[in-house]
Amino acid sequence: MNDPNASSSSSSSSQPTLDRAKIFVGGLSWQSTEETLRYHFEQYGEVVSVEVMRDRDTGNPRGFAFVVFQDDATVGLVMNNLPHEINHKIVDVKRAQARGSAPPSIHHHKQHSGGSGGASSGNHYNNNNNNNNNNN
Repeated sequence: MNDPNASSSSSSSSQPTLDRAKIFVGGLSWQSTEETLRYHFEQYGEVVSVEVMRDRDTGNPRGFAFVVFQDDATVGLVMNNLPHEINHKIVDVKRAQARGSAPPSIHHHKQHSGGSGGASSGNHYNNNNNNNNNNN
């Protein structure tokens, strides 16, 4: 019975299909709402849903959203009409990717390696220890 589950998870082509008609919209103005995004993007095709991501504690917008279209071809139209200006601000529009499948963000990578100490920091300590041992 594990094999059917494994094949269903590996044949999760239905999951990417859902993401195929989905875009990420970043760099949003704080005034941008689901309604303003829907109004902007429905000129390209039928919008199924719009979700402006909000801070869990404050409820304030986090500056990005996801828009899902009825048809994947609409994403192509949107991407062919860059740049997009919403609420007098040029926004960053990308085809959405399932979590874990997108390459890590440049900003997240820098923050992660700087905050965690990374392997290079460990090498500095090892080099310093080796230098100290050689000096003794």
